[in-house]
Amino acid sequence: MKNAMDKYGDYQTEDFLQDESFINWVLNPEEASNRSWAAWVKSNPHKKETVQKAIDIIRSFDFKQEPVAESFYTDLKQSIDQTIGYSNQAAPKMATLFPKWLSIAAVVTGILLGGAAVYYFMQPSYTVVSTPYAATKTIWLPDSSEVVLNANSNIRYLSSWNKHKREVWITGEAFFKVKHITTAGEIQHFKVYAANTEIEVLGTEFNVKSINNNAIGVMLQKGKVKFSVPARKMQTIMQPADYCQYNASLGKIITSPADPELYISWMKHKYRFEKTPAREVCQTLTAYFGYGFIFRHAELAEQHISGTLELQNEQLLLSTLSELLNASITKSGRDFIIE
Repeated sequence: MKNAMDKYGDYQTEDFLQDESFINWVLNPEEASNRSWAAWVKSNPHKKETVQKAIDIIRSFDFKQEPVAESFYTDLKQSIDQTIGYSNQAAPKMATLFPKWLSIAAVVTGILLGGAAVYYFMQPSYTVVSTPYAATKTIWLPDSSEVVLNANSNIRYLSSWNKHKREVWITGEAFFKVKHITTAGEIQHFKVYAANTEIEVLGTEFNVKSINNNAIGVMLQKGKVKFSVPARKMQTIMQPADYCQYNASLGKIITSPADPELYISWMKHKYRFEKTPAREVCQTLTAYFGYGFIFRHAELAEQHISGTLELQNEQLLLSTLSELLNASITKSGRDFIIE
């Protein structure tokens, strides 16, 4: 029986951009229903470049953070109405040969595509950098600030900061070393947007983790940052060794002292955990590698473990995790069964 994912083997970039299932996976990679996409990408390395181009294009449109101006939609609707009205008056004889609804659909589609193209090319140029599963990448921003991007993560920023503010948008996890800049006696602020939160800094080193829109965590290693949730009018000033997490379901920012090494060890290709529930450990590994973990017993998922997992040796990682949990781990397709 043919697999439903087989058809994607012939897809080009433009085909992926029109596929609802693919778009949903790019925007919501952690949803269980999207797990098959991560497996497909890994098993089709010859499509890596094509898929990555589509991912970069989709992620470059972040309308949650930068909504399209209301006037754009108003003008677009007016143009659609006028064009459809003109089409109805100008070509009545075509109705028998070309269905009216199809004619209108073609007009609307043309205007939408044309309007979107005009809107796109009028926008400032953005640079988008993404990482695949099980890989990290170091990049330098236009102001020479350094960013280390964790696996399965994405960062977007304006290609030129000469006339724009220092701002970046992050999905996934990244460590920042922000350069302190003063111009004409005025400090240039630096902002990081992660889902519905905002991190404002002057010159500092910190880690941001934004795997989904529900929980955003910031670990400050050096300097000072302001962590805020503008929509809820909440903010806090962080000091070195502070860990701040905003939980959307709880609706509050929680600050606690923490060992920075627990949050930035991934830059050394390892994860350190201290009294962490096994389910959280496995969620972290899923975000990094792309495969899933299934617990056969609920108590195993809640068992707290402490230790270091090496990311560059899968067998050693699984062996260590098995010892920490005192449980067996077997592979089944793209999942690991823990029992």
